[in-house]
Amino acid sequence: MGAWEHVISGTYSISVHDYEVKVKQEKDSNGKPVKEKIEWITPVGTLSQAKEYIPQAFTWAYKEYPVKNIKELEILRFIYEHQEVKQVSDEGQKKLMGVYGKWGVGSSAPPRNPMVSLFVEWMGVVNTIYALMDAPEEVEKTLEVISRIFDPIFDAICSAPAPLVCFGDNITGEVVSPKIFEKYYAPHYRKYTPGLRKAGKYSLVHIDGTMRGILPLVSRTGIDCGQSLTPAPVGDVEVEEMRKLAGPDLILAGGVPGAFFSPVFPRKALEDIVMRCLKHYKNDGKFMLCVCDQVPPDAEIDRVKMVSDLVEKYGRVG
Repeated sequence: MGAWEHVISGTYSISVHDYEVKVKQEKDSNGKPVKEKIEWITPVGTLSQAKEYIPQAFTWAYKEYPVKNIKELEILRFIYEHQEVKQVSDEGQKKLMGVYGKWGVGSSAPPRNPMVSLFVEWMGVVNTIYALMDAPEEVEKTLEVISRIFDPIFDAICSAPAPLVCFGDNITGEVVSPKIFEKYYAPHYRKYTPGLRKAGKYSLVHIDGTMRGILPLVSRTGIDCGQSLTPAPVGDVEVEEMRKLAGPDLILAGGVPGAFFSPVFPRKALEDIVMRCLKHYKNDGKFMLCVCDQVPPDAEIDRVKMVSDLVEKYGRVG
């Protein structure tokens, strides 16, 4: 049972000072939040974000990103300059790991790396790319400020009990070119993976998008595992190509597109992709068969059982 994205009770906390965060929510008739507006009110200006809950997907969608132009990066820098990281008790993480027991492997999860934070949380992909083109010095100044919070965070993670560390960066080649990966992602991983390894931790990075240009670069960063590797036809790499692109050392976790658990796709599509994984990787000691990224809300649960049955029947090593 994949627990690395769920057993993530942190052993650090982030406190803020000299600015205010206001949250307003709109709820439905059952009292569940369906719309949310957040404001960061600082002496140098205010950022505002709007989100709306999408019930069909069980997730929130950004309607309005906080940083809307290059000038507002100054406000974002102020926010990060006035954050403080403190190490906290690891009892919460230990408790969750105890609940999972033998069913899952515990993981710590640092915040998204600085560039991913801009893409996902603060600016969105389009605004971030435009800012990189129009004012790279402002973007890189901001990335430098954001990066300052990570040293104490990884100090806390290294002393945490969880054996895994999940970089939840949701990488896809549709957004992250090899050039962007090498310049803005790889240095972050190379900085922290040696300390994690010294502390006895294994690291994985979440790649649940297209990966042809990215997978060959990941093993050069010190990352131990590429996780949620989504093959064609959902991704852009055939199952059989993944090892060749990744090289011999990277642990591969994935192989089964989450979409194939939906009745939108024939059961045969799921069976075929599982069998291809088993045929090609069952004797590969660094391959873990996993759903990529998640079993979707409309999944037929008996398809999950079908995967288990196929593995039991055809996945024996030898």
